[in-house]
Amino acid sequence: MTDLTANTPEKKPRRHIGKMIIGFLISLVFIGLALYNVDFGKLGQIFLRVQWVWLVPGGVLIFITYFLRGVLWKQLLRKYPVRLWNLFRIITLGYFANNILPLRLGEVIRAWLLSRKENLPVSTSLATVVIERGLDLFALLSYFLLMLFLVPFEHWLKLSGLILAGIAVVFALVILLNYKYGGHLVEWIEKPLLKLPGNMGKWIHVQFEKFLQGLKLLEDTGQLLRVVLLALGNWLIWISVVYICFQAMGLDLSFLAAIFLIVVLNFGLMLPSSPGGLGVFEFMVILALKPFGIEKEVALGLGFLFHMLQYLLTLVVGWIFALQLNVSMVKAYQRSEHAEGGNGQGTDSGEQATEVETHNRASLL
Repeated sequence: MTDLTANTPEKKPRRHIGKMIIGFLISLVFIGLALYNVDFGKLGQIFLRVQWVWLVPGGVLIFITYFLRGVLWKQLLRKYPVRLWNLFRIITLGYFANNILPLRLGEVIRAWLLSRKENLPVSTSLATVVIERGLDLFALLSYFLLMLFLVPFEHWLKLSGLILAGIAVVFALVILLNYKYGGHLVEWIEKPLLKLPGNMGKWIHVQFEKFLQGLKLLEDTGQLLRVVLLALGNWLIWISVVYICFQAMGLDLSFLAAIFLIVVLNFGLMLPSSPGGLGVFEFMVILALKPFGIEKEVALGLGFLFHMLQYLLTLVVGWIFALQLNVSMVKAYQRSEHAEGGNGQGTDSGEQATEVETHNRASLL
């Protein structure tokens, strides 16, 4: 194992500490909201009625989603000879890191693991993660909009859906404009972004550059269609896992309710929180099931069940893969801030990318 003693920072970056404190405070608030006015006796009775055998196919489907995400990743990187087995393990490790580390650093960690294991430029690895997240957003919004036409929800919810649809349209326009104008998009938005307060403009600019870098990997409409279908299929399986949890709890809820829960849950988890989204996860499940008339105790029980299913499975298998790949999550966390910041100014060319890549390979060994 590579010695990191000489390079490991003595103190955690201050901005990391501040973000962690905010995340934990938000989790505490949502834990309080989730547990407020709950009848714990009724909650205990609900767990006694759970049909645990349903969780077996649910667990299998969770790892199928990780595998499908690996297939999607491989499709994005079709110009590179990447190995699907490595992609599957790295993706599982990313979820594992998100469950034990603050600030959702699993996204950064899996990008650098991909760089190390498959000898890819760091900028390319990070770009694939950004474009993958864009595909996730598109897929979730597609399911959400479909559901809004089929279920008579309240006016405010449909209005929210239209706003989110606007975001999806902007996402699609960026793809089309990028194919037509390429890197000039960055030049057009650079000056307005720099006028934003603080580092906000710089951060958006860097993320947009990564997004455009990822779009360069999409060379034709056939490849774009395949990755979109893989993203839709991946989230369809996650929705199926929720529906299986409905069956385990004995809930008479439709597949549309599972779609709604997945969408609300994932948008809620964009909030900063403690590792694994504790509190935020459970409250978002309660919020998502309220329009369907589900009691708070039942919704909370379902939230615990679904959360623990994916959390514990990923924890066990992720730990095994971390041993296989000789990855220290503590050292990866210590270096992640520097690594992410280093890439923010990086390019595809040459020496700078190589230097950042070499540094981050060492930090993850």
